[in-house]
Amino acid sequence: MAKVFFSSWNGKIIDERKKVAAERKDLQELKFPGQLGDRALRAFIGWAGLVVSDPDLDLVTALAVFYGKMQKESCGRCVPCRAGSKIISDRLAAILSGEGKESDLEFLVEIADLVASGSLCELGISSPKPLKDALLYFRDHFLTHISAHQSSLTKPLSTDHYETILTAPCRNGCPAHINIPGYLESIREGDYEEALAINREKTPFVGTLGRVCVHPCESNCNRQPVDQALSIRLSKRFVADFGLRNGYDQQLKKQVVKSAGERVAIIGAGPAGINAAYQLSRKGYGVTVYEALPVAGGMLAVGIPSYRLPRDILNYEIDLVCRMGVEIICNTRVGSDITIDQIWQEGFKAIFIANGLHESATMGCEGEDACYLGYMPGVEFLRRINLGQKVELGDTISVIGGGNVAMDCARSAVRLGVKEVNLIYRRTRNEMPANAAEIRAAEEEGINFHLLANPVCILEDGGVVSGMECIKMELGDPDVSGRRRPVPVDGSEFILKAESVIPAIGQVANFDFLGENSAVKLSRWGTLEVDDNTMETAAAGIFAGGDAVLGARTVIEAIATANRAAVAIDAYIRKARAAVGPAFYFERFLETAGVYNPDGVPEMVGARKRREEEVLPVSERISGFAEADLGFKGPGTAIAESERCVKCLRLGLAVLDAGRAEND
Repeated sequence: MAKVFFSSWNGKIIDERKKVAAERKDLQELKFPGQLGDRALRAFIGWAGLVVSDPDLDLVTALAVFYGKMQKESCGRCVPCRAGSKIISDRLAAILSGEGKESDLEFLVEIADLVASGSLCELGISSPKPLKDALLYFRDHFLTHISAHQSSLTKPLSTDHYETILTAPCRNGCPAHINIPGYLESIREGDYEEALAINREKTPFVGTLGRVCVHPCESNCNRQPVDQALSIRLSKRFVADFGLRNGYDQQLKKQVVKSAGERVAIIGAGPAGINAAYQLSRKGYGVTVYEALPVAGGMLAVGIPSYRLPRDILNYEIDLVCRMGVEIICNTRVGSDITIDQIWQEGFKAIFIANGLHESATMGCEGEDACYLGYMPGVEFLRRINLGQKVELGDTISVIGGGNVAMDCARSAVRLGVKEVNLIYRRTRNEMPANAAEIRAAEEEGINFHLLANPVCILEDGGVVSGMECIKMELGDPDVSGRRRPVPVDGSEFILKAESVIPAIGQVANFDFLGENSAVKLSRWGTLEVDDNTMETAAAGIFAGGDAVLGARTVIEAIATANRAAVAIDAYIRKARAAVGPAFYFERFLETAGVYNPDGVPEMVGARKRREEEVLPVSERISGFAEADLGFKGPGTAIAESERCVKCLRLGLAVLDAGRAEND
């Protein structure tokens, strides 16, 4: 296991240099991996200091690489960062070339202080820290080069591999690692086409995510302790809508063709399947997507009501992918209409499974399996209304659950004219997994919340649902999810009248199409087992992603798995070995390395009000399925919001040994 030789990360000094290797702390104690892919981590240099694991590292050379990268990334808006980074880079280069002097070391400290104190963004403010730490604790490395004009250390540095990344708390909080500061800066400059292009590097679903993403990026925004997080999701929506109105379609041209006509098959046209098809098509592969439903989009199309995601927006973004040459074959269920074996026989070189979760989990209450008229699982209910099928619910219904699907069901029922919608959830409002905005909207629209309650029995009259018996709950000890376990309160049963009951407590997948002898394995949670990095299953050439692997998660998480899988599939086809490359390992490592540190918020101007979107009045939005949330009012609002971004950029450099290149 990799050991800590020295660390100054986040201001905590761990100096193990005088200890033998066996006595040193494990690198994992700092949440740093010993390896990125097949390459050992020798050191990490970044915004919060130094972490060194290899005693033989020539730190001066590594720092020269780091500050050379800083110089390239500096935007030039402020002199201290732009000029200071060049001075540092040039002076380190001089030391390495044998032209340095000992007085250079004091000069470097002075320049580092000037850059840190005078820069206007976090790239300049934080990047000098590792240099100052190195000059304080590893002065001998600099003096070795100055006195000997060459490195006296044992490992030839030409064999090292350097992996650099420019990130930010918000970007790191995004599962797909979209360059959020980059597109916010483009919005601020009025370059909406470039902002859209930055988003489309990761996904075609820019307008879709701009409406339905749960925006974990905003939870990592450094403005939170000062005033409010940036409206990152709405900024994304703005550039997508602006691009749609102004014909910014050219961004979806294929970038590289290197596949020699090889083809990949995808099972499922949901967000993961379409995103994988998009990325593979950009790499030059021929892609065919098999979809059991009559429409493409998966749960985006049949699981999210149109008042949240208008179908013209979703269909437009799917059509952009089709125009790249991707073929989507709907009404084709793998397993019955075509088999896995037949797909291989068609000449496909790899298969990506992304069939999603289109069946409902059960409540386990009495009467659930009796097929009463009026009982309809939430997934089925949403699918029927999204496909334009008639649904009769009656005047009073009960929806069970506290997630986004439950909110979608309840809010859709209101729009269908149901007079009384009761929502039953077994925990409190604070534990509800649904988005806070969805919960507020449901309350505004008159939905009755029955919290700390759970169904016991579905009541019927002549085979037709007539009500539901529930029991009150109280919160006990935490369960495996970390939330307090709901416990029934004896003797607290009560009856709710209901003409329809819609459970929305979870979804499950159907993998019957794999067959009994498939090498693809299922986890104990009923999802597909894959390599966590490459998304490859135990069956050669078969990969998987999205909810089929993750369970019921978010659109952006599904997209992240698809992006990893596309890179791995490309490597598998070209070199017969699935791999994703150090950059992907680096991004995943940074998710735990403290990119967002609420205790280290940079200085910024406070009290800058967050711009919110326009929303239809309640009376208008419950009258039908027209889009309820309307986004920013116009470019002025989008620009004003982007100006709240203080560019909390973080530069990191991983120094790796030669190893074996994952994607060479």
